[in-house]
Amino acid sequence: MKNIFILAAVLILCGCAMPQAGIKPGGGLIKKRSAESQPQSRNYVDETVDVITAPSGARIQVNGSSAGYAPVSVPVRRLWRGEPGRMVLDTVTIEALPTGPGQCAQSGIFGEGSRKVASPVRFNMADCSAAQPDNGRK
Repeated sequence: MKNIFILAAVLILCGCAMPQAGIKPGGGLIKKRSAESQPQSRNYVDETVDVITAPSGARIQVNGSSAGYAPVSVPVRRLWRGEPGRMVLDTVTIEALPTGPGQCAQSGIFGEGSRKVASPVRFNMADCSAAQPDNGRK
């Protein structure tokens, strides 16, 4: 009889030592999160870039795809690339193509170093010597 009592006590103590659903092994309750409240890691960044040309009406291409005629607001999705700890965002290539006489094609690469693209991006279509867009820098 004494052996049965000891065996029952050991089984009860072992059952209490096992972690149960909703309880941390160290004790305390686990706060269960819904899928909505858990932070989701995204492998991209969405930005909106405004492109303005002088004179207006130039055909705009962003990353090789037509975006319309200036002035235009363009949604851009930039992907994170590389290995963890060394990841960088894709750059954004913007081209302004002439639609009239005396205008020259203009282009630029933006968002280097994983920086946000400075908006608005401005192109002077009449300046045929310009290699980069005029963004107020002198």
